[in-house]
Amino acid sequence: MHELAIAQSIVEVVMAQASECRATHVKSVRLQIGEASGIMTDSLTFSFEMLTSLDPLLDGTQLLIENIPHVARCRTCAQEFAVVNLVSQCPLCQQWSGDIISGTELQIQEMEIETATPVMEE
Repeated sequence: MHELAIAQSIVEVVMAQASECRATHVKSVRLQIGEASGIMTDSLTFSFEMLTSLDPLLDGTQLLIENIPHVARCRTCAQEFAVVNLVSQCPLCQQWSGDIISGTELQIQEMEIETATPVMEE
């Protein structure tokens, strides 16, 4: 179950960034995950929730996942097309010379945090 290791890496990055920003709580983390990345989003969400429940800074953090389609561009005719079942044959010219342009990513896009309200001096 490599999703647990991925979730641990995400938690480490989020913790480091939250610390740098002096966050008091992390409300949400938004990811982009490509449909060809091999990541099971349900398992990743479960692992993330389990790990974040162990730290008050992260407890209750929402994991927001944007699924990115698996798309290629034909080198012959420049047609962009959806890669279905890992088959990257151009539907227009039938060539097998496509370059993958999306669908393999795993990226943290943003996180929403809460910070302590600064005390105003009079």
